Amino acid sequence: MKILSKLNIIGIVLLLTINSCSTNNNKNLNQPTYSKFNKIKITDIQPQGWIKEFLIRQKTGLTGNIEVAGYPFDTKMWATEKIKGSTKAWWPYEQTAYYIDGAHRLGLLLNDENLKQNVKTQTQYVLDHINSETGRISTNLADRWWRWPYAQFFRNYMTDYEVTGNRTIIDALHKHYLTFTAQDFADDLELANVEEICWLYGITNDEKLLVMAEDAYRLFKSDIKYRNRSEGAHKSDIQFGSDRIPDMHGVVYLELVKIPAILYSYTGKKDYLKEAENGIRKMEKHHMLISGLPSSTEHFRGISDLAGHETCNTAVFPYTYGYILRINGDAKLGDRIEKAVFNAGLGSITKDFKSHQYFSAPNQVIASLKSNLYGHNPARMAYAPGHDVECCTGNVNRFMPYYVEQMWLSAPKNGLVASLFGPSSVTTMLGEDNIEVKVTEETNYPFSEEINFKFEMEENVSFPFHIRIPEWSNSTEISLNGEKVDLEITQGTFFVLNRRFSDGDVIKLKMPMQIELSNWPNNEVGIERGPLAFSYPIFKKQNVVIDYKRSSKDFPAFEMIPDNSWNYGIKTKKDDFVVEYHEISGYPWDEGNYPITIKIPVKKVENWKMIKVYDGMLKEDVYKTPAIPENPVFVGDIEYVDFVPYGSTTLRVSLFPKVVEK
Repeated sequence: MKILSKLNIIGIVLLLTINSCSTNNNKNLNQPTYSKFNKIKITDIQPQGWIKEFLIRQKTGLTGNIEVAGYPFDTKMWATEKIKGSTKAWWPYEQTAYYIDGAHRLGLLLNDENLKQNVKTQTQYVLDHINSETGRISTNLADRWWRWPYAQFFRNYMTDYEVTGNRTIIDALHKHYLTFTAQDFADDLELANVEEICWLYGITNDEKLLVMAEDAYRLFKSDIKYRNRSEGAHKSDIQFGSDRIPDMHGVVYLELVKIPAILYSYTGKKDYLKEAENGIRKMEKHHMLISGLPSSTEHFRGISDLAGHETCNTAVFPYTYGYILRINGDAKLGDRIEKAVFNAGLGSITKDFKSHQYFSAPNQVIASLKSNLYGHNPARMAYAPGHDVECCTGNVNRFMPYYVEQMWLSAPKNGLVASLFGPSSVTTMLGEDNIEVKVTEETNYPFSEEINFKFEMEENVSFPFHIRIPEWSNSTEISLNGEKVDLEITQGTFFVLNRRFSDGDVIKLKMPMQIELSNWPNNEVGIERGPLAFSYPIFKKQNVVIDYKRSSKDFPAFEMIPDNSWNYGIKTKKDDFVVEYHEISGYPWDEGNYPITIKIPVKKVENWKMIKVYDGMLKEDVYKTPAIPENPVFVGDIEYVDFVPYGSTTLRVSLFPKVVEK
């Protein structure tokens, strides 16, 4: 076979300018006119390898046994006239909508009949009990500030329609939303309903829906009373288009920053897209942590060695960034999604998916029922099946299903996009002739630098294949059937191979990962390699708590305290770092089962010790994670210790002082 070269420009096109939406190869998929890429059916994607193992653990863990987390997951949820015991009508609907959406997608990805039927019980009950006089769904949520859960629960119907094409769903949602006005969706999180309103417009072409969506966003921007439901109690505000540093509740901000981008995808008005892009850019500048999520212990908190994040955002972040990636085609957003999921997401759960934190952090040397650094309930940093507020317990079920369903996208000219990486396969119709093609992604990514894409088809087909080139990879190589593709490959973009594919074709992607020292405030340093942050894993003494109110014998809460030294500074000479690969069997994210470690020279910090402080809520002294000292005192000799992937840890240190040699 001839080596591919720049003379093959007809067969291969690099970095195509994408100015139109993809050909609709499935009539049920809503593909906005101005989106660069679009979703494919979730059932076209098959998780494999460690990703499938994660999803199976999720099913046998909390997702398949959510009642262990207590109220409101131990009720009938949406499948009843009114959720039992609720004092605020919208509150338990929000938490359970999160969970049902995650369980729904998980059931489809695993083709699990029990999960699918459990979700069907919820969604069908609601469709069967629409108010016959008004046409509204769940009239319990009609009042101001109570309409937000619609936006979460109705994602189930969006997914169902894309899979089944059931027009009953469209008719019901269409009638429902037309009973409201734009002002009804201008308040705070209620604006999130613009996602569904635009989606319905794309299917029905009813201009009234698009007018409502644009008017709701215009009203939202027009007065702070729409942007801060506290009505002055807090001075925070949401302004995506301005230079104002984001100071709002992190979940609210991340849910809503996608809304102007969605409006752009249906209208082509570029100012909308610019606002969304500015909104995420300034959030990253002022709040992004090494874990891949912004500091968001309820409200944004800036960047520091003690900053953490709410576990809700492990789901909200990849969902929102995935939307914007599909709309503007920015490959760098794929990097952000991977980093958030592989680090913050996996680092906020026990590896059996039976418990999770409400607040999680890059530096957490203790996780007990009393160690929470960020206010509110003292137990929020403990690993438990449920917490005092139930939102994270619902949302944690969504972050990996959201990741998997966005690994593969559709592109113009019935093309295919490998947007997020990991072991999986996709079977879908491609090319002008709509030929069924299966592409299998064989890899141990993110532990491996190599990915093989293997193609299977009954007949040859021409289509563009887009491959995300990570921004962190400055020497990526691509080969086709063993021969190097001799074309420019630009990091942080999508490389496009436009050719006639044949059964048995193999594309190999090699992305060398370099160790990077990332610098943080107060002269701190972190270790990163590819999409992974690396942490010092703290061995722990673990107290199993089965009498915690949101736990059980089989799903206990845990109190974890350190059982070894952890107070190290890093000698920041990268030549002394050694990457070591390990042959493992089983699940690669299990603690102690690391496919890759980095041996790093460190020195102990004498004045960095766990702190004991008075907790006003508990009215007692408790131990908490300490800040890195401004003037660290280094003692002893240089030691070499193993750093491991952040997502493999529960207790960890991820930011360190730099060792200063005298």
